[in-house]
Amino acid sequence: MRRLCIAVSLIELTFAACAQAQTGSLAEFYRGKTVTFLINFTPGGSTDFEGRVLARHLGDHIPGKPNVAVQNMGGAGGSIGSNYLGQVARPDGLTVGYLTASVGKQALGESDLKIDMKALTFLGNVPDVNVTYIRTDVAPGMKEPADLLKTHGFWIGGLTPDSPKDLGERLQLDLLGVDYKYLSGYKGSPEARLAVQQNEIQFYSEGMASYRAAIEPGIVKAGVIIPVWYDSLDDGERFYTSPAAAGIPALPYHAFYESLKGPAPHNLMWRAYRRINLLSTSFLRVLMMPPKTPAPYAEAMIQALKDTFADEAYRADAKQTINSVPEFRSGTATQMGFHSVLETEPDLQAYIADYVAKGYRTVGDKK
Repeated sequence: MRRLCIAVSLIELTFAACAQAQTGSLAEFYRGKTVTFLINFTPGGSTDFEGRVLARHLGDHIPGKPNVAVQNMGGAGGSIGSNYLGQVARPDGLTVGYLTASVGKQALGESDLKIDMKALTFLGNVPDVNVTYIRTDVAPGMKEPADLLKTHGFWIGGLTPDSPKDLGERLQLDLLGVDYKYLSGYKGSPEARLAVQQNEIQFYSEGMASYRAAIEPGIVKAGVIIPVWYDSLDDGERFYTSPAAAGIPALPYHAFYESLKGPAPHNLMWRAYRRINLLSTSFLRVLMMPPKTPAPYAEAMIQALKDTFADEAYRADAKQTINSVPEFRSGTATQMGFHSVLETEPDLQAYIADYVAKGYRTVGDKK
């Protein structure tokens, strides 16, 4: 028995020594270097707000404490930055992508995404929810969310007709039977938000971080817009409310729908909405490294991310900056979920493809 205990202790010491040696070599590798933190949207949106808070603290938890430099690479609804990470960035452990919408783009077969997301090195995901808002001066006026059903002919804004954001907005309104016009092509949420303020469009949805940081204290307080609903998180079986939505004077979309229309319909449009909602919340944001990044670098980055999200200094900064604390998920189950969400049932895939095509045909031209 004593010999067995000694043998087990020696094995444990060997593993500990190997881990310590690897950590030491990683520290030597990263010390004095700069890690590029690639954000696939322009400055001023939710992805940027969240990513910059994370980047400020991430370097403190990577072995060797390297510098972390943010690089925004927006365009094509996030595809330009994602394509860069998958096609150009080197797998040298020095690039991390904070990517929004790209999982949904692949799941929906969008042509501007030129990479296979499965080929990237998956680190984890950060669930988020969108808040949808409308100008208060749309005819005949918006005083409360239910007034939406009385409106007609307002313009909604989007990024690309095949993006999860655009599809989500359209499906939610079509399910409610609301009359609207559709204008897509904005580079990112900051540009669309400016279009709302200039009354070029009247309806848009944004992630919780930019809503809390840029919209709630500004154009909501000024009475220019009101929130009409926010997205629910979805585990594939049921909807549930994100704690980040606390205090928003609106209902989650499924509850808003039920309050006005009754039980959810059992049809392809509702199934499409559920699919888009899953892609736009639980797997809206993912943290990735370039394809074929060596395992020690990826494992070190996953641990650094776990430590950062648990860091009280980061959490306090996030609470102050975006009035919420994002959650990081990683591990085998999360990675399996990431792979499975990229697959869509054939009948639903065909329905969404047709719905996207109709969106391309009906995109408004305000010139």
